[in-house]
Amino acid sequence: MQTTKTLKKQRIDTKAIALGAMFAALVTVSTAFIKIPAPLGYAHAGDAMVYLSACILPAPLSFLAAGIGGALADLLAGYAVWSLPTAIIKMLNVLPFFAVRIILQKKNKDGRILNIGTLAALIPTTAVTVGGYYLANCLLYNRAAALAETPFNLMQAAVGAVLFTTLGLALDSVKLKSKINRNA
Repeated sequence: MQTTKTLKKQRIDTKAIALGAMFAALVTVSTAFIKIPAPLGYAHAGDAMVYLSACILPAPLSFLAAGIGGALADLLAGYAVWSLPTAIIKMLNVLPFFAVRIILQKKNKDGRILNIGTLAALIPTTAVTVGGYYLANCLLYNRAAALAETPFNLMQAAVGAVLFTTLGLALDSVKLKSKINRNA
């Protein structure tokens, strides 16, 4: 017979897994299908979902949601050659946010999506995106191709940061993170 504590732990795990799957789907759909016109072509909304997942989900689930979602988006969009590099880069995009969350959790201040720490995390995560795709382009094509794509990757990171900030403000206004944690 299961105890109440065991049932609660099982519910938390089930809920976290469901949220992880939801974020993987959000990353996939917002990367593959939500196109935002830009001077260098278009950008997508997927990076914002990666950042949100890093601020809301437990670490392992956010890594999986970011990597699986990004890879599936490339597969769906017809860029299978990019699925592995994208999975790795998107998983690495999560790291700066988790460093911030570890610090905030120690201070018992991890109740919001947007704060000075998560805004600061946008700088190293941009470096991960630009550097990661530069390296991948060098490996898959050549340095000239990598340099040519760098402005697009910078623009993509900027669009992701703006969308993340906008969505973070909206979700913080309804106290989403505390509602998720309270109902756990």
